[in-house]
Amino acid sequence: MKILVYMFLIGMLPFVVPTFSVASDSGVLHAIDEYKAENYEEALQLLQQIRGTGERTPLSDYYTGLCQKETGDYNGAVENFTSAIQGEPSEKDAVRELISALVNLERSDEALQWVAWAEKENIHPGEIAFLKGQILVGKKRYQEALTAFHVARAVDGANYQQIDLQIAIISAVTGKIDEASKSLKAIVTRYPGTDAAEFAAEYDQRINAIAAAKRWSLYAGINYLYDDNVSTDSLHERSSGISQNMRVEYDAALGGNWTGNVQYALQNSNYTRMHDYNSLVHGLTLNAIHRTDVLMTSIPLNISHATLDYTNYSLQFAIKPTETIIFSPEHMGQVSVGYTRREMARSPVSSELGRDGNLYNGQLAFIFLFAEGQGMLNLRGELLYENTDGSEYRNRG
Repeated sequence: MKILVYMFLIGMLPFVVPTFSVASDSGVLHAIDEYKAENYEEALQLLQQIRGTGERTPLSDYYTGLCQKETGDYNGAVENFTSAIQGEPSEKDAVRELISALVNLERSDEALQWVAWAEKENIHPGEIAFLKGQILVGKKRYQEALTAFHVARAVDGANYQQIDLQIAIISAVTGKIDEASKSLKAIVTRYPGTDAAEFAAEYDQRINAIAAAKRWSLYAGINYLYDDNVSTDSLHERSSGISQNMRVEYDAALGGNWTGNVQYALQNSNYTRMHDYNSLVHGLTLNAIHRTDVLMTSIPLNISHATLDYTNYSLQFAIKPTETIIFSPEHMGQVSVGYTRREMARSPVSSELGRDGNLYNGQLAFIFLFAEGQGMLNLRGELLYENTDGSEYRNRG
């Protein structure tokens, strides 16, 4: 009897298994229909029920990942997209969604690994190149991003608006304001009435307003000062005074990561008692600045002229290369070395009192930004050596 039962069950297997498989496939198709109807939670519930029966295919993993991505579960989506790609038969299209989900999770290095895989497999090269460009922009690798966007433009004719917009934005963030503005205006003309055109017009206005505002800058201030050593030929006097200062700056892009800065500065000091030591100093500074993600190098050249009691006193030429290290958006370090040549207008009473000479200085500083960049604390230490022609004025400070 037992033998007859076993033979009956074995005979029924070909009919039971296909029936189960068809039911499973039907459930997946139903879930796909729900997904296409944007009923993501219902579709996800159906797919999870099918998975609960032990049936799991690359196709069901792919759509499970799509539903999870739509409902905000990016970690779950990454797991299922990966499983769909690695399954048999592989759902290679899932790589686009996988890269997008990894970008949302800020796992850009993993995303780039899958970009490389998709490039090797030649899967949707235009879309993959566009995603690659977006990832590289996020990593501030702008030149590589431009190359990726140009590849996407050559391959994918349906996505020109977004590609052109990304290229224009890269021009803006790398300081090529005029080039960016031309590109944005071209987008408005080429794609009128689209979201891309609306965004391009708004972004063009924004960058031009910022560029215009930053190109010219004016600073002015007034200070109270107290000096306990206002020297005369025979006395050391104390005196207080008022100091006024003004600085005008002009900034211009020089191409690439280089910018130029021109400054004219004026400082006037008036003592309340020792009028012979009233001073007026004005100077011109030309500065070349190179910026990267973590370093800012500046090479300022300065010429300044000083008067004492409003008569000719001295002329100085200086250079002070400075390196600023950006540890984080709030913390920066700074190091600089400088050389100054000073020529005095008045002849000294004796050779020992000659103040013509070479000045050397080094500086270390720490800068802390707070209140979202509206406040700054600067701690600075400086060493100075004045190697004057006259021995009386040689000093270290």
